[in-house]
Amino acid sequence: MSGGERLKVYAHASCYSSYSLIKYLLERGLAGGINVVDVSRVSDLGELIFSVPWVKIGYSVVAADPVSGEEVEAMIRGSYKPNIGDPLRAFIETLLSSSYASSIALLHGDLAYAAFKELVEASLRAPFTGLDAAEVLRVVRVNGRSLYEEVELRLARVTSVNYVRDLYWASGGLVGEEELRRRADETSILSWLIAKASIGRVGLPGNPLVLANREGVRLLSGILESEGSRILARVRREQETIFKDILYTSYMEGLGFKLKA
Repeated sequence: MSGGERLKVYAHASCYSSYSLIKYLLERGLAGGINVVDVSRVSDLGELIFSVPWVKIGYSVVAADPVSGEEVEAMIRGSYKPNIGDPLRAFIETLLSSSYASSIALLHGDLAYAAFKELVEASLRAPFTGLDAAEVLRVVRVNGRSLYEEVELRLARVTSVNYVRDLYWASGGLVGEEELRRRADETSILSWLIAKASIGRVGLPGNPLVLANREGVRLLSGILESEGSRILARVRREQETIFKDILYTSYMEGLGFKLKA
């Protein structure tokens, strides 16, 4: 990467990964080294953002969740030398960290449907490592179904947290364990998953009646039935931590993020 270019960190105020990254930089006096971009106004972005945090330098995507404060600090200081390990595994971790990509993969039962070039490049830290996304893309597109089967349980667990978080928001933070149990049925989950994984009909299975991944939905429903209370407590704790943090919320509001009605 050429020096002198300012990092852009695309973030959402409610995202715990965004919160953790920005809080790290704030506490170390490094927040001045980045431009934070609010993804809530999607029409202003002018590009697709597949996950948050989403880090760019110039026109290059350099990282996505999971990305640590230490990594971004090293980018700011010009000392970043990533070691991502196995490229395919790096991509899978990045997919699992994206609520959008993970929803697409679960809805279709196939990781190939979420094999976005930019997401692969972010997972590889491609501008820093020089790794080519093409080979990872090829492997995922050829083996998407078998790769899905390898990570199906992890994918369902990740998506179950996303489902509970959306219920928490939709209820104004009031959803309780009894309401969550009522909404752990397969029809409610699949209707949410269809909406989450598609933009209108873009990304929707060709015939949703027969092609939606109902086995994956059944697995997710079982997770909610057995672990819903724990997941709800985690989501509530996460959101309360974010929005009760005065240093963080004041900083984000100062940047123009709208956090109050």
